Amino acid sequence: MMRKFAILAAALAAATAASPARAVEAGLSPYPKGLAGFMSGYVPPQQGLYLGDIYYYYNGSAGADVRGGKVELDVSVTLNVDLLEATYVTDWHPLGGTYAVGAAVDYAWAGLDATIATPLGSKAVSLSTDGFADSLIIPALIGWHDGNFHWSTAFYVYVPTGAYNSSELSVGKNIWAFMPQFAITYFDPKSGWEASAAFTYVTMTTNGATQYASGDIAHLDWGVGLHFGKGWEAGVVGNVVQQVGADRGAGAQLGPNKAQSLGIGPSVSYSTEIGHTPLSLGVKWEHDFDAHNTFEGDMVGASVTVGL
Repeated sequence: MMRKFAILAAALAAATAASPARAVEAGLSPYPKGLAGFMSGYVPPQQGLYLGDIYYYYNGSAGADVRGGKVELDVSVTLNVDLLEATYVTDWHPLGGTYAVGAAVDYAWAGLDATIATPLGSKAVSLSTDGFADSLIIPALIGWHDGNFHWSTAFYVYVPTGAYNSSELSVGKNIWAFMPQFAITYFDPKSGWEASAAFTYVTMTTNGATQYASGDIAHLDWGVGLHFGKGWEAGVVGNVVQQVGADRGAGAQLGPNKAQSLGIGPSVSYSTEIGHTPLSLGVKWEHDFDAHNTFEGDMVGASVTVGL
């Protein structure tokens, strides 16, 4: 089974929108909440190339935003992203683990509705855009296995390859981000029960166009599921987002308030082999039932991964 790791980080670059008492420029972390879930600590021990395609949908709303030097109110955003990713598992075993590298590119469609204040009064805006968004490089991913326990550590680099314009809705964020991650999975093949968690810490550079320096963010994604039948798993997944550093700089017009949210929902996956080619399919839905200083809404994800 292919580990579904942080390729969607590039996806949320397209959502240039915001939050009540705003925190984090663009309202969303470069690491998308709800990304990891089932078997998140598992790295395939078999050497080879793994290819994946992921569809990601997010719809949410927030009270306020700063974009292009203007404060936007009553913001709603819709995001559709299709991502292509590749992971190569090597035959190198540093520290007794399995070493892998990876990268991802994506194409995003984004829409935004908001109200902005002008010298002549309030004005409603409705914007949309699409294009290739920011990318992700994974120079180091190492996984270990010990009985029913599987764990991994990784380092992700968020690369600003998407188009960016501070006065428009953009598919790029105009920042770099550095994201170390630790993930762990307990899976008992006899009972079929599994519990997984992934902790990711996000540090971002300053957006030079807006002088907005977003504070560091901690993410915890988790999943509890039951494997049954031939390759099926169903259960509950969730996420916790907590901004630990305050926003800074001239662009942080709505202050240093910190983003936090909780989300939860169902997930189903299916794994099989076609010939000798492993195939993994997955779907999930997570609803934000509590959010402060960030978007509150729903995400839906669907993925397919094959091993070559």
